[in-house]
Amino acid sequence: MSETGKNTKRKAKVAAKNSVKVKTAAAPKTKKLAEYRQEKPIQMTLFELLLPSEKPYSNTVELYDFIPKYHWGKVERVNGMFLKSLDREFECRGVRYRVSIQPASLKDKNGEEKYYYPSKREELVEDALRKFAVEGQGLFLDDAAGVTFTLHQLQQELMTNGHTYSKDQIKDALLVCAKTNITVTSDDGNAILVSGLFETLGLQTREDWESKGQKSKAFVRFNPLVTQGIKARKFRQFNYETSMSYKNVIARQLHKRMSHHYTQASVTQPYSINLSTIIRDFGLTAYERLSHNLRDVEVALEEMQSKDVILNYKIDKTVDSEQRNKMIEAKITITPHPKFAGEVMQGNKRLSALAEFPVESDD
Repeated sequence: MSETGKNTKRKAKVAAKNSVKVKTAAAPKTKKLAEYRQEKPIQMTLFELLLPSEKPYSNTVELYDFIPKYHWGKVERVNGMFLKSLDREFECRGVRYRVSIQPASLKDKNGEEKYYYPSKREELVEDALRKFAVEGQGLFLDDAAGVTFTLHQLQQELMTNGHTYSKDQIKDALLVCAKTNITVTSDDGNAILVSGLFETLGLQTREDWESKGQKSKAFVRFNPLVTQGIKARKFRQFNYETSMSYKNVIARQLHKRMSHHYTQASVTQPYSINLSTIIRDFGLTAYERLSHNLRDVEVALEEMQSKDVILNYKIDKTVDSEQRNKMIEAKITITPHPKFAGEVMQGNKRLSALAEFPVESDD
């Protein structure tokens, strides 16, 4: 078999491991929390970070966290209401995928229906809920990884990390995550996943709120890829507190990517990434002049440098001499800060310690 054939076969195997069986049956009626089978299997326990020294950290999850599912910046609405689906391409572990993001439909206080893409707010809410799960609030609800929480608790968590939202804004963010549908396909067109960002959302009723107030519980069942990642132990720790503190969305995406994939991080082994990869895999808008995209990335790199994540960076531009030396690509080489490299090494040791536990298979 040729080397090309071997690579294709190898990538197909990777895609198969990341796949989730697509369910085409009608979605069941939403149940109350008490109606779910609730348990905490060993896989969820291994996902947790409960030691005092682990307080700053949470987990990234293979594939799901690297789908470019958020929209950054302003949106163009049709007649002020409708949004088109977003169609994007991305790579994970050398495998190419496509994702189609169908916006969420929400009614405002006047009963008017509008559509919303998941954005920075939804990413922060997802990360906060994941943090609750690693701190012991996670559980499996009918075999799907989930978390229980209160809106007040979620509001306080976001506020503690510098993001102030009203409870109504948080409710909207949760609904956007529940009602945004994504379809992920492999490069050959086979469906990997058809699901909402959240598989299920259970919000307290008005009666619950009036009787229990701040103690009234809500719950989320995470995306099936998150469940699969937890079961297969395809997760890695990252500095949640630093990630939540970024003002720049590119910095947050790059931090997560490096934390998950850059397992050999050290000052002697720099990390390299192309500008075109950042634009594609982070779901950024490619400007007519790539130099404008590079300018945004440099702002992110400066913020990461200020937070002791990267020590320094170098940019090598590729220009087209036939187009007046127009920049057509840029390679960014990053030297990690020793503090970040130490956190990656800590994550490596943690996964090594978990290796003795069996991995659950969906086969």
